Amino acid sequence: MVLFKNKTTLSSKNYIELVKFHQDKNNWKYFLYTGFFSVLFIICISIQIAYKYYLSAIIIFLCFFGFLAYRFIEPYYKTKKEYQSEKVQKNLINYYLFYEKYFKVKNKMGSFKLRYYKIYKAYENENFFYLYLNKDYAFIIEKSGFITGNENDFRKFIKNKLGFKFKGN
Repeated sequence: MVLFKNKTTLSSKNYIELVKFHQDKNNWKYFLYTGFFSVLFIICISIQIAYKYYLSAIIIFLCFFGFLAYRFIEPYYKTKKEYQSEKVQKNLINYYLFYEKYFKVKNKMGSFKLRYYKIYKAYENENFFYLYLNKDYAFIIEKSGFITGNENDFRKFIKNKLGFKFKGN
């Protein structure tokens, strides 16, 4: 028996809101990690220059440059690619069917079933629930899209299923 049914359109507006939410949630960790390794690279380069190992300093500098390029350019291209995908540009409609032990996601591309224990984390903001499958990929569930059930009952349900993995408002 279906406990909750939700219809969510994956529009560009909804996707941009997810990206902003994801950045706000992870920004400080991302920049802390990048800052730590940047300081480490700079120390290594300084030591190489102090001992006059210029070739090693150049190699470490090139690695440092590659690290920074990866840290700042890769997320941009990943987000741009997802934003330009057919599912976002053509407003793919997902139907979420929540049962006691699993949930199903259906759309024109197909459907699949997922057990709740496989959800990495779940978050809630003013307009959406985000069910993360891993640290980068999430299902967007629009609060106003409930056909069966409502957002308050769903919040209680998903919190019960996920425990500490759920972070609500």
